[in-house]
Parts: sequence; C-alpha cells; structure tokens
Amino acid sequence: MKELMGMAVLAWPLILVGLIILAFIIAITAAVIFAGRTGRSKWRWALIGFFLVYLPIFWDWVPTVVVHQYYCATEAGFWVYKTVDQWKVENPGMIETLVKNKVPVKVSHEGDQNSWVDTVMLNQRIKKVSKREGPLMLYRWRWEGIWIDSETDEVLARYVDFYTSYKKRQAGNSGWKFWLSSDHCPNYQSHAINFSKTIEQFNGEMQ
Repeated sequence: MKELMGMAVLAWPLILVGLIILAFIIAITAAVIFAGRTGRSKWRWALIGFFLVYLPIFWDWVPTVVVHQYYCATEAGFWVYKTVDQWKVENPGMIETLVKNKVPVKVSHEGDQNSWVDTVMLNQRIKKVSKREGPLMLYRWRWEGIWIDSETDEVLARYVDFYTSYKKRQAGNSGWKFWLSSDHCPNYQSHAINFSKTIEQFNGEMQ
C-alpha cells in the first residue's frame, strides 16, 4: 500500500503536466480550426487558444518568481551585530561561565502551523529565536533566525531567507502548482553556516 502511495506521489506531477499539455493542444487546435473556417489569422487565434489555457493556470508564475527574487535581493542575508570579542569586553569574565545545554531548552512556541515563533536557550545567556511567516503575497514564505543576549535583549546575529510554495510544504508536497516552488535565496547555505558558526564562540562548556 505504501509503495502504491509513493508511486502516486511521484506520478501525479507527470499526469498533471500531461493534462495541461493536452489542454494546450486542444485549445490551440480548436482555435486554428475556427480561424480557418472564418477566414481569420491562424497565428493570432493560435495565440488566443494558448493564452486561454495559460492565463488561468500560470498567471501567477512570473509574478511569484519576480517577487521571490526581489525580496531575496532586498531583505535576505546574514548580519553580525556584535562579535564575541566585543561581547567579552562588555561582559568581562562571563564567557568562561557559560554552559551549553546538551539539548536546547525550549522557552516558548507561538503561532500556528503556518506562521510561528520558536525560542530556545543555547546556554544560560544566549537564546535563539526562529521565525516562519507565510503564506505572504504570491506564495512567499519568510524564515528568520536570531541570536539574542537574553539578559540585554540585544541581537548578536541574524539571517533572513525566503522561499516560495503554493501551499505549506509537507513531505515534499508543495501543492498542485509545483512550478511555483523555489528553494531559498542565493547564498542561503553560506548564510546559514555563518549564522551557526558565529554563535559557536558563545557556546560555553557542554553541560
């Protein structure tokens, strides 16, 4: 049963593509036949037939790609607001007392299945806030990670990323408009790695 379900999950995009191609063929062929019978331009009516299928299904494809690229260019990235050396100067002797939790201690979870904010404690002083927001305009989802000094509420480092998906992804499924899926912004991997490495210096001894 599980194998059949797995095959169905893999097959449905191909079936959908086949149906869409068939719809294009039928619409364009019908438009060309109509144009031939009425003495109209076959090329013009072929385009009309094409857009009669394209617009209801794919109208949001290009806008979604443009919006994703725009927010990746204007809001995504990685920032360090305070280095460990600066923090040591402001907190003399504190770095030696930090004890890293073997498992990050969850402080709070707010939100629903789509948009939420998670807060966990790395050690007795540093906490990580993870945020997901979506779906925003044109199927956009926003991720943000923040390292915070829990005593001063000062942000030490932050990274922001975006991806697009027709609906909330579950087990790789992003909805029937799978062509709207776009994974992360450029340089996401390096930003995520730098975000993790930045805070390693604040870890302290393992508990």
